[in-house]
Amino acid sequence: MFSAVVLVLGCLLQRKLVTTEGHRGTNRHVFYAVRMDGGIRAARALAAQHRLEFIQQVGSLEDLYTLKDSRGRPDRATFESRLSTAVGVQWVQRQHSHYRDKRLPVTGLDNRTTHSSQRRESATDRQPEENKSDQSLTFNDPLWPVQWELFAQGKYESGLDLNVMPVWSNNITGTGVVVSIIDDAVDRSGLEHTGWKKELQAGVDHTNKDLKKNFEALASFDLAASHGLSHDPLPVRDEENSHGTRCAGEVAMEANNSYCGVGIAFNARIGGIRLLAGSVTDAMEATALTFNIHFIDIYVCSWGPRDDGAEMDGPHSLTAQALQLGTRKGRRGKGSIFVWAAGNGGMQRDHCGADGYVNSIYIIAIAAVSQTGKPAYFSEPCPGVMAVTLTGADVGGPLPLVTVTNVGEGCVTHFPGTSSAAPIAAGILALMLEVNPELTWRDVQHLIASTAKIPDPKEPGWNINAAGYHVHHRYGFGLLDAGLMVQQAAHFNTVTPQRECMQEVTLHPTRILSPGRVVSVNIQSDACRGRTNEINTLEHVQVRLSISAVCRGDLSISLESPAGTVSLLLDTRPNDASTAGLKNWTLMTVHCWGEPPQGLWTLQVTDHKGTVWSSTRPSDEEASGTLLSVTLVLYGTYHPHRAVHGVPAGQGGPEISWTFER
Repeated sequence: MFSAVVLVLGCLLQRKLVTTEGHRGTNRHVFYAVRMDGGIRAARALAAQHRLEFIQQVGSLEDLYTLKDSRGRPDRATFESRLSTAVGVQWVQRQHSHYRDKRLPVTGLDNRTTHSSQRRESATDRQPEENKSDQSLTFNDPLWPVQWELFAQGKYESGLDLNVMPVWSNNITGTGVVVSIIDDAVDRSGLEHTGWKKELQAGVDHTNKDLKKNFEALASFDLAASHGLSHDPLPVRDEENSHGTRCAGEVAMEANNSYCGVGIAFNARIGGIRLLAGSVTDAMEATALTFNIHFIDIYVCSWGPRDDGAEMDGPHSLTAQALQLGTRKGRRGKGSIFVWAAGNGGMQRDHCGADGYVNSIYIIAIAAVSQTGKPAYFSEPCPGVMAVTLTGADVGGPLPLVTVTNVGEGCVTHFPGTSSAAPIAAGILALMLEVNPELTWRDVQHLIASTAKIPDPKEPGWNINAAGYHVHHRYGFGLLDAGLMVQQAAHFNTVTPQRECMQEVTLHPTRILSPGRVVSVNIQSDACRGRTNEINTLEHVQVRLSISAVCRGDLSISLESPAGTVSLLLDTRPNDASTAGLKNWTLMTVHCWGEPPQGLWTLQVTDHKGTVWSSTRPSDEEASGTLLSVTLVLYGTYHPHRAVHGVPAGQGGPEISWTFER
């Protein structure tokens, strides 16, 4: 489904060299991540001693460095052994290439889905509410009248918008907030590739016309060039490599410059980190995600494992460390904000429980809905989705599908997909951080949970959890509302420190899977009662498990909380015929947010034999796998007194004078 995409995700278990394929042939390199004492000077000396090239520190990860070997070595195993035993070296890991796909929209497909096959009342069927914002706020940008996702009362009346107009009317436009797009670069039109770093360091902007005013060099970096994989910092001028520029435009297109449209945070600073220019390593991802972590506020990632319904991958070890480091130390201890596209595999019946990025507690996963509030046909469901934004989804429909700027000169009015949804969310978060820059990464997630709106209450699947939060596997907590988020953020009281309670489950007897049967595991949890990490108010819940299976795509996994909230952690996937099972895989849900954790948790694993199209399982099959290990991980806080619906007392703030609701 992504035949036009340059990046192809390789087999996760295959050990291979980092390979960069391009128009001029194939270059082969070997990269090493090295943890060692002595700082950068010692790492450079180690590289020189072993005839390696020192590349850089791995982002902000301490004592970790990337070294490059461009030499053919007949006995690499011996060389690596010698490198790992060098003075000061603690650890060496050869970096293996993996591919990360831009979450481009699916085009040319029938837009009918199970969510639109039957006629239901939608937001466009109802009379839109009166917009109480300042309707005199207008822009001279030619495509502003068709930016229905920002102002539903414009030329195209969708019935829904993101409620940004009242925020702008209060002169809140993202000023002082820095956003970086980790992608295929942000277009710097007119910049010659020779000497480009010197020009950027000198403060010379050569960006796209709509991004020039807000471009931030200190939030930009070319990882492909630093690794010797590319020597041209500009994206290739074609549709595939316009991705990062379009994402940047959604966040920070300049307003009132008579060009294209208006960015959501049109006075925010915007940068681009070039990662997706060929094969990617774990160390490269980690470097991108922790680049200049005290300067960049929000990182936007509209990419991930291939959305073909068969791949199952996520952050590797260094990237996982980077995400944790970013949230603990980024923004000078308040935590970096990581916004991720939840995935475009809906037409392939993919499920974002198979995406390890979405399953990370440090990431805000954003899915997409259409102009009527229906789930977009390409968007993937799972309980790790935090929220949705409007991108439009109806192929051939009457509305433009999000307006952005493009590489070179030109504008685009067709940029759907969760690739588009994530930058829209980042723009809204930038507005919120302008009002309250002291918000922590967890404060931001709490604000999403408490302010997101139900865009279509008649869409099946909505549930009210025991803490009073409305949750849905396709919408998360709902549609982001910029006005309400900014209003509540202004005087938000920082949440109490996060606690973690882990409980390994003893599986006796061994739990054998069989076709058509359900294996249930009851987990009685005291949520670490009486200990320093006791939790009585939940945030994220994770389950780490290992399962052997003859056909991974036939499995579904659900978790029921003590309060009765059921999360479908992983659904069946008809394209996934893998026999690899799940090896220490982490699944996550936000659907238990605010609930008490003590009591009986129920994990269920079901083998739906026959779901996978290409699987030929024997008819007389009795055993189809084994549930090997289970660990329940609870994240949350402890509050001596809980307010109504389980929301901690004092978490909100006093009303402020601005009016943000329509």
